[in-house]
Amino acid sequence: MTLPQKLEILIRRKGITKTDVAALAGITYRALANYVSGGRKPRYTILVKMAEILNTSAEFLLNDNQGLILTSEERFVFNAESAEQAVNEGAALLDEMRKVFGTDLTNTEPAGILTDADKRALFACMSEIYFDTKARKN
Repeated sequence: MTLPQKLEILIRRKGITKTDVAALAGITYRALANYVSGGRKPRYTILVKMAEILNTSAEFLLNDNQGLILTSEERFVFNAESAEQAVNEGAALLDEMRKVFGTDLTNTEPAGILTDADKRALFACMSEIYFDTKARKN
């Protein structure tokens, strides 16, 4: 896993914006965007600052032989084969589902909107839609 991939994933996991990471690291957003896109490599001192912000080490960020264990959501977002717009819509749906299921840490509503029984029923509906769509394609 490359430095740009690790930066993208760790920034997302941290739950802060790239603008915030850049500010905390003492660099411009443009510089960070270049690091995340792979267009440039940061100086070691900047890399150390970013590693501290992201709760990791500069050595880990630099070692392409070491990767992160991705969640299913991260595998979807970072390894998707679909068009970017479709992936973004899927990611937005995941964010909404997190709120509905009450697992969004930024959600100020009480612990979820639905009861556990309603959550199970909703999940069953989503599964049914998926398998129905898959069956129609075959």
